[in-house]
Amino acid sequence: MKILKTGCGNDNEAFIEDRFTEGVNIIFSNDNNKGKTIIFQGLMYALGNDPIFPSGFDYKTYYFYTKIEHNGEIYEFLRKNNNIVVKSYQSISIFHDISELKYYVTKNIFELPYIVKDDFQKLVDLSLFYQLFFIGQDKRNPSNVINSSYYNKKDFSNMIYSMTRCLTLPDSVEGLKRLRSELRICKTQIDELNKRLTFYQEHPEIANTVSKAADRKSIEKERQDLQELNEMISIMQRKRTRLINRKIKLQNLITELNSVNIQLKTGEIRCQDCGSINITYTSGDLSFELTNDLVKKNILKSISDSIELYSSQIIELQESIDKKEDEINQKIKKVPQSIADIIIYTDTIRTYSEDEKHLIDLYNKRDTLEAEIKEEQKNQNLNSKMQLKVKSNILENMNLFYKLVDPDGTQEFKDFFATRNMTFSGSEEQEYYFSRTLAIFWSIKHCFPIIMDCFRKGELSTKKENTMIDEYKKTGMQVILSSTLKDEEYSTGAKYYDIPDVNAINYESNPNSHILQEKFSKEFMDIVNTFGIVI
Repeated sequence: MKILKTGCGNDNEAFIEDRFTEGVNIIFSNDNNKGKTIIFQGLMYALGNDPIFPSGFDYKTYYFYTKIEHNGEIYEFLRKNNNIVVKSYQSISIFHDISELKYYVTKNIFELPYIVKDDFQKLVDLSLFYQLFFIGQDKRNPSNVINSSYYNKKDFSNMIYSMTRCLTLPDSVEGLKRLRSELRICKTQIDELNKRLTFYQEHPEIANTVSKAADRKSIEKERQDLQELNEMISIMQRKRTRLINRKIKLQNLITELNSVNIQLKTGEIRCQDCGSINITYTSGDLSFELTNDLVKKNILKSISDSIELYSSQIIELQESIDKKEDEINQKIKKVPQSIADIIIYTDTIRTYSEDEKHLIDLYNKRDTLEAEIKEEQKNQNLNSKMQLKVKSNILENMNLFYKLVDPDGTQEFKDFFATRNMTFSGSEEQEYYFSRTLAIFWSIKHCFPIIMDCFRKGELSTKKENTMIDEYKKTGMQVILSSTLKDEEYSTGAKYYDIPDVNAINYESNPNSHILQEKFSKEFMDIVNTFGIVI
């Protein structure tokens, strides 16, 4: 994936950056407040990242635009608040929230990994995924994920394991639990049947008695398990209802849009209040002109795609609900009978031969279950070993990169994240993020640009900076960095211009604290208009 162009603004002020190259790009100035962070955050915000803009910047009043190339295809993203439009070759898709966008991205652009979250298999959100290769300036926390709220460092680790195909998913965990539970039941039945056969042999004249009171702790455990399953089903049913309601609303919307016929044979549709013949479709903060046939066609296609997405999610939820209901039914079957229902002497007594035949079947079932458990446990153990190998490889590279940049440094990374009591001084925090980002890249070889705002943070020395730039070049990927120079560095006028294979982008001419300017607004709004947006 390569970043081709980005920008933000409205019809009063804007800024566009389209000077990126395929190699290492460094946006620099000799002072802060030149707009570098707004550009970096806006670039990722348009792609679905969480908003982490500088304080005082009212991002909700602006459109954000990013153009990328991935696998030879061009995709353009336009976002205002939580409403996003994605434009590709003769196709426009509209999304009302970031969750909808991530399903479009994983289906049409690049694949997102699944992780296990709250005992569910979940497609990872874009805000966590982007932390593999994007490090912003603000809300950094070496001991946890950036801007942590819903996600945490365990989720980040699981995302890496998922991308390296060694994450154990819930189906495997639940499958092993189920097999072990069946094996316990089978062994219990074998023991009971063996006792009964022995009893038959010693006392053939006496009928077998079946009497066993349920253990109170076992009953309480069963009750809690059933309650948890019912709560999970209730959550999924509510989510399914919301999706069905959204789907119905979109189906009704298609009916309404199809009923609009702008050009009638004997006249035309006009607004009774203002007399306008223009008809628009509004989605959140975005409006689209329906008098444009291409825009209307793409809107209808986008709505149809959303309906298809909802239908798919409804089916997935229904399958999950059915699975949990099956679990409930199986548990109910295993609940011990009440003491009143236990009959001491049964009227129907199994014959010795029947019990003997049943015992052989139980032994065969036991052997099969033990073989399946052994195989499933082998797979899970293999995943655990692979996770250790992946983690060890990344940590080894992290420490190598750290020592490469800071040979005298005293830190030693033993996890993807720092411990809470680990103290970073000077540029060590920046060295940590540099080391982790490159270690992950070389370990999983992802295809995304490495983007780091303020990569000299913490008074990084020139020697360390040059080493980092050399290592960024070796990736062969697009790299986008930002840097604030000291006066003496900037006065030479050639700090980055003289570095081979580095594209230096100077932001010094931008007004302080006001990168958005009126002179860019027309060009930016021309871009916005290509999405069929009505202002």
